[in-house]
Amino acid sequence: MSGLLTLRDFRGAIITVECKACNRHGELDRKALVKQHGAGLSFADLRRRVALGCEKMNGEDGVDRCQTRFPCLTEAGIVIGNVDGGA
Repeated sequence: MSGLLTLRDFRGAIITVECKACNRHGELDRKALVKQHGAGLSFADLRRRVALGCEKMNGEDGVDRCQTRFPCLTEAGIVIGNVDGGA
């Protein structure tokens, strides 16, 4: 593995996503994401796609304050630093 977790590495059917800062949450179908973006899509890139346009991610000062993360990774016992958006 290249160091970045990809859709290929996560075998769950549903990818849960949340942002505590924006009080948003949802579920994404893994198979549909693989079909649309390929199994090599990293969760870091998925995070950027999910949070596209978020003013917290694209702050004027250049600091990423977006809290988008994937609880399904924690539930699966996958802990990988900041890739899931956790800080």
